[in-house]
Amino acid sequence: MIRALASLLLLLAATARAQQYGTDYRLKIKVADKTRKGVLFVPRSVRKHEALPLLVAIPDTRGKAMFEVGQWQKPAYDRRFAVFSVDVVTSLQRGWMPSELIEMQHDMDAVLDGMETAIEKAREVGVAIDRSATVITGFSGGTYLTLWLGLRRPDVFLGVCGRSCVFFKEEVEFSELEKFVPDHDQRIFVYRGEIDHPRVRKETDFARDLLRKAGYRHVDYAVVPDMQHESKPEIFLEWYNKLLRSTARGRAESLKIRAELEKLAPDVAKGRSGSYGKLLKLVGRETKAGFPAGAKELLDKVVAQGEKELARAGNLAADNQLFEAAKLLKSLERAYAGLEISKQARERRKTLVRSDAYKAAEMLGKAKELLEKEHEDKAFELLDKLIAKYPETPAAEEAQRLLER
Repeated sequence: MIRALASLLLLLAATARAQQYGTDYRLKIKVADKTRKGVLFVPRSVRKHEALPLLVAIPDTRGKAMFEVGQWQKPAYDRRFAVFSVDVVTSLQRGWMPSELIEMQHDMDAVLDGMETAIEKAREVGVAIDRSATVITGFSGGTYLTLWLGLRRPDVFLGVCGRSCVFFKEEVEFSELEKFVPDHDQRIFVYRGEIDHPRVRKETDFARDLLRKAGYRHVDYAVVPDMQHESKPEIFLEWYNKLLRSTARGRAESLKIRAELEKLAPDVAKGRSGSYGKLLKLVGRETKAGFPAGAKELLDKVVAQGEKELARAGNLAADNQLFEAAKLLKSLERAYAGLEISKQARERRKTLVRSDAYKAAEMLGKAKELLEKEHEDKAFELLDKLIAKYPETPAAEEAQRLLER
């Protein structure tokens, strides 16, 4: 009874803070045929055309979104960002064994699906969310999900922060079944208290070491003097503020590239002249900006299709369908103008048409035309010449059969 009353008082206090600094929007998120409670906090007085960064705050060992959001409301108002949280179970020591991934998967779904619900809710109330500035953080038991999900979705999370970490080596060991590709340039921050819980001290240090060993190039680490096992959001907020400032220009360029790419994509899909050159320029800008905008991803798909067609041309040539192979290579050279695929197609075609097999096939074709026109003497003379000049070719074998008929 006392615990329930205390929880109610905490919720009432959180609601009062929310009204002072902004608005809490309660959300219902469907996960595995069950409904999770989520919350989106939007600070007061959002300016027109202002796009807010999104902080995804994973609940601590209580597992409740409403308890988590309260500590972020004033900072969100002061520093201009929105906050999303959702009820989870993995912060409660459930699913903490790496072999127990069902509950982790459900929590991941709750966060990712809940984010989409929150962003849609923000849109409904006239608030834009800057997807390029999404950061995920968690404290204590919540760090397991934070690091597990954050590292697996660098396409979603600009940065990942574990505050007093629970950590397993499997968090950076991606299995063959996982489709996620790590981004070793992703920004990561782990910190703990100087007099934190013994397990937390050990595992936060382990997280730092293993992340760096795994190749992550931007792993910040801190030991906070005199800090016990406590959330200390202000330590995170200092890092978060620096992260947003230092990446602002690159993220802004990334958003421009994404908008241009959206207009260019239909032309790329149809292989229209000049579209691949424009795509290459966007990839160059994307690389310079340092943030994915989809250009490299689209280029990779184009190149993969081109390589598939090059392989088909190779198979045609191997089956002695030399003219068909040359024709396909010529079309690939034109279709992929501006890309390396075009150069490869041109070089392969050049090699093919200069080969003895191709020259012999051309002579055989001319001889067959002469035979069809009943110019047998000229045809047989050409066949004899073919056999003498290119004896080791498939065309020479067919020429011999024609002479023996």
